[in-house]
Amino acid sequence: MFEKSLYSIVGDLFDDYVNKELIPLSHLTEKETEWILEIDLPLVNKKDISVTLSSRHIVIKAKLEKTYCVSKLNCVREFNYFKKMIPLPLNVDTRKISAKFNEGILRICMPKIITGKKIQIE
Repeated sequence: MFEKSLYSIVGDLFDDYVNKELIPLSHLTEKETEWILEIDLPLVNKKDISVTLSSRHIVIKAKLEKTYCVSKLNCVREFNYFKKMIPLPLNVDTRKISAKFNEGILRICMPKIITGKKIQIE
């Protein structure tokens, strides 16, 4: 079991290196009527962002304006994309999800499905 988990972690890191993808910082906040997901996408143009929704995940991929290089131990790694896959929170109304990109931050609003009915007390 441990070997499989270690292989999975190493495999994921290797895939990111091969695909030249960085994992952006993100923050998910729960509000009363919605979830708000904010993702930092510096060095990205709005037209180069892709947001894809599946039944269980939201996937964000964004092409960098220019290649980002990281040098460590005499090895230079180049990255061309950001990519993040996030599990959808519970009770999200997928038909009403919206996204805005402003000053390097992608903000995705995911309204909650409202169940039940509020009863007025007289």
